[in-house]
Amino acid sequence: MPTPASGTDAAPPRLQAVVVVFDGLRPDYVTAARMPSLHAFAQRGVASSAHHALFPTVTRVNASALATGAGPGQHGILDNTIFLPGVDSTRGLDTGDGASMAHADSVLGGRLLTAPTMPELLAAAGRRVLVASAGSSGSAYLLAGAGRASTVNAEYTAPQSLQRLARAVLGEAPPDATPNLGLNARAVDAVLQLGIDSLDVDVAYLWLSDPDHTVHGAGIGSAIGDSSITAADREFGRMLRGLQARALTDKVDVFVVSDHGFSSHAGRDAPIASVLAAFRDQVMVAGGAIYVRRGGDATRAAVVRALQSAPSVGAIFTRSAPGDTAAGTGLEPGTLSFASIGWNHARAGDVLFSANWSHAVNPAGFRGRTEQAGTAGHGTTSPYDITATLIAAGPHIRRASRSNVPSSNADIAPTVLHLLGVPAPAAMPSRVLHELLHTGPAPSAVLVKRESVT
Repeated sequence: MPTPASGTDAAPPRLQAVVVVFDGLRPDYVTAARMPSLHAFAQRGVASSAHHALFPTVTRVNASALATGAGPGQHGILDNTIFLPGVDSTRGLDTGDGASMAHADSVLGGRLLTAPTMPELLAAAGRRVLVASAGSSGSAYLLAGAGRASTVNAEYTAPQSLQRLARAVLGEAPPDATPNLGLNARAVDAVLQLGIDSLDVDVAYLWLSDPDHTVHGAGIGSAIGDSSITAADREFGRMLRGLQARALTDKVDVFVVSDHGFSSHAGRDAPIASVLAAFRDQVMVAGGAIYVRRGGDATRAAVVRALQSAPSVGAIFTRSAPGDTAAGTGLEPGTLSFASIGWNHARAGDVLFSANWSHAVNPAGFRGRTEQAGTAGHGTTSPYDITATLIAAGPHIRRASRSNVPSSNADIAPTVLHLLGVPAPAAMPSRVLHELLHTGPAPSAVLVKRESVT
């Protein structure tokens, strides 16, 4: 394994923070048997029991939150499929496709993400960033602040000057696989051998595509799903050993998160799609968002009534009702407001819906089922989709602690900025996770105000 030069005149690596994303990692996956490396890491640092994904609980919404410290109402990526009529008025765009996202960003004049990004903020402060991702090219592009950070991904490596170096150091990318062993290993290699040894970055983002990549098809608690989790954990352990070999363990703060949780699916064939079939000539559907193209308010009301009559549909959201100062009641009766979930962006549709969910237990003993097609996944308001993983350890992090203070994926950005001494923009709506830091208040001392919207 290459390591930095050890001569007395060699400057120490600049690295100060690593953000590791395990795609789709439920907190209850983290056991000593299934994930020995992450479990041990949690014992020496802080583990949160109240961390959550941004809604919709999908990858690119949360990759963008990590990149901006903002939710979809600020950063503008409203689902995994988004409707941007200024880019393509005929269909939704797949945010998993990096080339499509780069084209959209170009058409929009660099405003695909409508909030300041971590790469921009860190570059302005003279800091370097690397994104190393085994996920989709689109999630890598968005995590890199819409292509504003050095990025290594099987389908998207940027800037162009990095492509030759990446091939020389890492070799060609292996094929996508289930479990995604080769690409996860390559992403770890990219952090260690490119991010630290070659580019000497201050902040590195590592995206491991399992368990999500495998569990979508295999199911929660399946043998191959569990093996994908353990394999991803081995790569995390290898990254930690790489930091140790470079004398960085006591110098680098490491944050481990998941972009969302996971639920078993009812498996019925697209029950919600059948509800919307009657409106195919009147609306555009992009993910869970519905854009009324014909019929105005009457169509919106009819769509909401149809959704409300379907047992497979859960929460429904519309714009705020007139005079709704509590930001909870939606425009249509029986709906909640976009403001209540931070989804009130100019790009928002007329209606947003989530699949229904329950606490049902699957054959492997894992709770959480949603009324969606397929074997397993995420994206809903289910607490099993919303509850995400947050574990941190490092020189500035509390030791052997637990936190029940609510946090979100958007809070990682201002926390990293704080640790690097870089001011966060006043408009960044998230917060520094002071309770995780040994200089902050103990989690038990933090007053938590809980509100409910019905």
